[in-house]
Amino acid sequence: MAVMPRISAVDRRAQLLDAAWRVLLAEGIGGATTRAICAEAGMPQGAFHYCFSSRDQLLTEVAAVMLPRELSAATQAISRGGTLVDTVHRTLLAYWELVEAEPRVHQVIYEITALALRDPALSTPTRARYAGDPTAVAAVLEQIAEVRGIVWDRQVPVLAAQIVAVLDGLTLQYLVGGDPGAAREALLACAQDVAGRGRRVRRVAPALVGAAR
Repeated sequence: MAVMPRISAVDRRAQLLDAAWRVLLAEGIGGATTRAICAEAGMPQGAFHYCFSSRDQLLTEVAAVMLPRELSAATQAISRGGTLVDTVHRTLLAYWELVEAEPRVHQVIYEITALALRDPALSTPTRARYAGDPTAVAAVLEQIAEVRGIVWDRQVPVLAAQIVAVLDGLTLQYLVGGDPGAAREALLACAQDVAGRGRRVRRVAPALVGAAR
């Protein structure tokens, strides 16, 4: 009988997470049982609980992978080129292009979120993840302000919450069957509104050396 190679716990977890994504994308949340995930990973079902305490823990980690990707994409889109509207628009598009490229991934995130509203085991980590969205957007806004030499005339957390609401709404509309062109027009309008909140920082000229007092 062939001996199965030993797999480290870290590698086993990674394989189960990858398998979970494949099952979720193909079958949705209802089909993502521990049995189905282990079968997809080519592991006995008993191996699952060596890596995760429950399916809820695995789903929490699955849902957490998108925010770092979105934040990285938005941060890389920040530059001094063009107008402030252009800069804000590029950061919004960086997120939106992930939605258009992987709509079913975002559908899975919404499915996990909907499940969490009824499942106490998922509610706390899901709320924490959603709290991270405006925090991440606020960080991007602060970076834009630094790069462009501006200040925002609205409190950054408030502006960030407004942007998150727009992105969430557009994403859900798109997943239901919305028009991607209309969504992009709405993103441009959002960028124009946000950029209108930017005020250029006045630079004070340094005092002349030896000037009369």
